[in-house]
Amino acid sequence: MNLRLHDKISYRGEDNEVEGLLDYQLDEHILRLACLRGPGRARFLEPPTSEMADRMLLFSEVDNLDIATPPPAIIYHGGESYLLKVSGTAQIAIAGQARDRQPTTCALWRYRAAGDQFLQIEQWPDRVRTLAGASVHRSMVDIRPATSKDSKDSKDS
Repeated sequence: MNLRLHDKISYRGEDNEVEGLLDYQLDEHILRLACLRGPGRARFLEPPTSEMADRMLLFSEVDNLDIATPPPAIIYHGGESYLLKVSGTAQIAIAGQARDRQPTTCALWRYRAAGDQFLQIEQWPDRVRTLAGASVHRSMVDIRPATSKDSKDSKDS
């Protein structure tokens, strides 16, 4: 699945627009998050890595996890035990707007808990950011491609 700037994303009746794309280059693989603009808190969507995959990650930025970096291999948060699955220094590339993030490097730790719950901790030069979310089935997310009118409207605002 290839998300583009200004694509429309709907999940549980909430409409969002892709305002930015973040690529985290970690060694041999890339994690891509779409930064979504919509009502409420900041949201990020990691699309499936292949057309055959049927799940994607939907994160929200959280500020209630007080943790030092580097974090431990196991984190207890929200009644769940999260185990470290991916970590490293990531080279960041950004297209569009990405909620006060800039192209640079950051340390990244991604954790997983039962029920396909995830935490992602990012140590940026200015602060530590935490994303929390879950894996959702792609049938629960409606993605509508951007039109040339969407791109023009975004430039006008």
